[in-house]
Amino acid sequence: MPATNPRASFPSRFSFELVSSIFALALTSQTLQAMPLTGPPFSPNAPDAKAQVARLATAWLERETSRVLPGMDLRARPPVTDAWGFDLEKGAILQAEALDPKAARDRNSGLLAVPALEGGLARMLGADGELILQFDRPVGNLGVLGALSASVSAVDASRRSFRLQVGSYAQGQTYPLKLIWQTVTGTPLPPLQMEVATPPALEARLNVQGIDNLGLMLPLQLIFSEPVRDRMTAKQAVSVKTSDGANVPGYWHWVGKQRLQFTPRPAWPASTTFEVRGDEALLRAESGGRLEAPLAGRFSTGTDRHIFVYLDRQQATAVENGQVVRTFKVSTGKAKTPTATGSFYIYDRYLRKTMRSRGIPKGRPGYYEVEDVPYTQFFKGDLALHGAFWHNGFGHPASHGCVNLSTKEKNTRWPNASEDAGWLYGWAALGVPVTVYREAPMAMAVK
Repeated sequence: MPATNPRASFPSRFSFELVSSIFALALTSQTLQAMPLTGPPFSPNAPDAKAQVARLATAWLERETSRVLPGMDLRARPPVTDAWGFDLEKGAILQAEALDPKAARDRNSGLLAVPALEGGLARMLGADGELILQFDRPVGNLGVLGALSASVSAVDASRRSFRLQVGSYAQGQTYPLKLIWQTVTGTPLPPLQMEVATPPALEARLNVQGIDNLGLMLPLQLIFSEPVRDRMTAKQAVSVKTSDGANVPGYWHWVGKQRLQFTPRPAWPASTTFEVRGDEALLRAESGGRLEAPLAGRFSTGTDRHIFVYLDRQQATAVENGQVVRTFKVSTGKAKTPTATGSFYIYDRYLRKTMRSRGIPKGRPGYYEVEDVPYTQFFKGDLALHGAFWHNGFGHPASHGCVNLSTKEKNTRWPNASEDAGWLYGWAALGVPVTVYREAPMAMAVK
């Protein structure tokens, strides 16, 4: 291509006359008066005339950035003017020519176009403090200004993708970020204002935090606010020890994507205090969030308690430290809704709980719904130990699978009923084991 005079199609005299007339208009324009322009009046013959043009054009463009549409060729668009008729297209060209003579050649060849940033101006910072900017056409030099400290590098030779690598930042915040950029031929472009949100902090909750009377079988769980990036490392980052520093036998495993569980083997030691510690540097969320402080938890177990249920005798027994402390008559499941046998533990408890049938539509045979069932202690799925005020047939099967106990609560038909359910609720706790036998052991049968 033959060399082209950068001013040939846009004479310097015309440029300065245009700027002079616009600058004169600025003296009476409230909008232009509000622009941050200082210094003596403009003179096209002044030694720093070129710098004055650049300063004026930059101010016009910063004021009107929202009216310069990304990805549009400045030659081809219809003229865009402000309220006083100032041609913003020519302002952009003035700025480009004043800052670099190559701008005129860019304008004539169609290169003076603003690349479009794909994906919008509001972004979330990646897990590794990385942000990828993708443009619809090549970009020259690109830098950033703002509170976030970031390095910028082109992803490949096409110069359409750039990687911003951010250093330290506050979690869960939104930072303004200004892109300072150029065309591939070096023509400065209007700054682009972005907003970059940083990942929220990772949170971890301990299911037994602060409990001082835990039963011996409830597993410890760490519930994270979002999935953790490295699940294997997370298991190695957390420890459980007694308050005097002794290790606790057991194993860690994941329950779903956000629950890390420790199961003691064979059980927690009775009447012992435990401490849970975690290395926050090794616990990172998939989104990049980290714990704001080291993980620290504490809980204690109570005495060695165990509840035994014997279906053949319709009886329950409370045992503490190897000694029977109380025996109750109960009503377990009927033949069509039997109580499950096996070894379980109390995993949830409520002073009052609405209980309803599962999987049976309202109005169909087998449907039930009872509000305010007292002293409810779940041990397997929907099966629970609880008070029953709607019957007095304890010692015989009568339930949908739960273990019914006598209670005074809401019991208007049998006001002299024994408060077995309330006593058991006060004596037991989360994690107390529950063993259901189909038949009582021989040692009991002899008695």
